[in-house]
Amino acid sequence: MSPFFWACALVLSPISSFNRIQGSSCYCDSSKCPELGLNTLTMGNGGSVANYTYVLHNTTIVVANASARVTFASLNHGTDTVQCVRDYVRAMDDDGIKDCDAGHILANRLGGYGDEPLNLFPQDLHVNRGPFADFEAMIYECLFYNPDDTARLDWNFIYDNDTRTKPQFVNYTAQFSGKNCTTITKLFTNGD
Repeated sequence: MSPFFWACALVLSPISSFNRIQGSSCYCDSSKCPELGLNTLTMGNGGSVANYTYVLHNTTIVVANASARVTFASLNHGTDTVQCVRDYVRAMDDDGIKDCDAGHILANRLGGYGDEPLNLFPQDLHVNRGPFADFEAMIYECLFYNPDDTARLDWNFIYDNDTRTKPQFVNYTAQFSGKNCTTITKLFTNGD
């Protein structure tokens, strides 16, 4: 069995058995598992830097909040998700419906990597492909038409309780360095 196949097969085991291996590859080939506390990731061909804070819910490490600095150089330099990471994220869909996407925290079109588990969370597919995408489009357009601006993005993930692994709400704010774009913020539901 190839190492890649074996690592992806780990996704099918209970999430707590592989998500707690801090600092090691836990799925796909060399993807690093989220670690408790602060995690940093440079994405978008070097045009964005994101910080993620992860906390423990029972035996599973989940994202609590994130922030990113995004520049014009980051636009269109993200990546799609890959199947084994989608399987990992979907294993955290604990609302009983099992209909989530592996949602990018920092959007693909804004430079977010979909093959990095740090940048993904279980997201209601209708929200991900609808209002969340519309919100991200406003950020994209601001940076595209104002290439000297920088966006500061902040996410706060709100859970029903400290045992849930899929956030119930995501509060998303975008602030811009220039004068042509205004701060936008929205509280998104995330299923049930």
